[in-house]
Amino acid sequence: MQTIELKKIVPNPIVDIASKTSEIWFQHKEFTRGKHYLITAESGTGKSSLFDFLYGRRRDFQGTMAFDGKETQSLKVSDWNHIRQHNISLVFQGFRLFPELTVWENLQLKNQLTGYLPNEKMKQMLETLGIPDKQDVLLKLLSYGQQQRVAIIRAMCQPFDFLLLDEPFSHLDEQNQQIICGLVNSELKERGASLLLCSLGDEYFFNYDEKLKM
Repeated sequence: MQTIELKKIVPNPIVDIASKTSEIWFQHKEFTRGKHYLITAESGTGKSSLFDFLYGRRRDFQGTMAFDGKETQSLKVSDWNHIRQHNISLVFQGFRLFPELTVWENLQLKNQLTGYLPNEKMKQMLETLGIPDKQDVLLKLLSYGQQQRVAIIRAMCQPFDFLLLDEPFSHLDEQNQQIICGLVNSELKERGASLLLCSLGDEYFFNYDEKLKM
């Protein structure tokens, strides 16, 4: 997947209150593989909705969206499954991990679908992010910041052209943010992938090709 194209989309629930000066809603916007984008927005303006649309979790929007010129309305369930396994990886704002499973089991649930990362690479990522001793610990026993690091690693357990991060570092201090951004930057460069990061205003430690306001 090389491009994602938005054609005057806007979420149905906020169509009457969405900002007409938004650089996302009501616009014709294209995201290109390999470029990095920062999207800043206030709470309640639809930033999580945007990622839900891109990931195929919701379709309650006006306008059209296309991947490499193919409108998403024509995609079947099997098409979306393929896209989620091979083209788009998403770190949810609420993590969406499994609290009753260990850290390692959470990672393997994703990695076994794709077989993308060797076990040693995942262990190296746990080491890099400072939680190698949590590998066999139940997720529910971890702090929010530790869970957030697990969610980041899980997102790496698949190939992707576009990495979507929704307020990804809200429970982490600046030092850990820098470490994680370094890891993410390295993976983006290696894969030639694009970054779409939604934030309330923080830019974190990435270089962006374009900054947009929702």
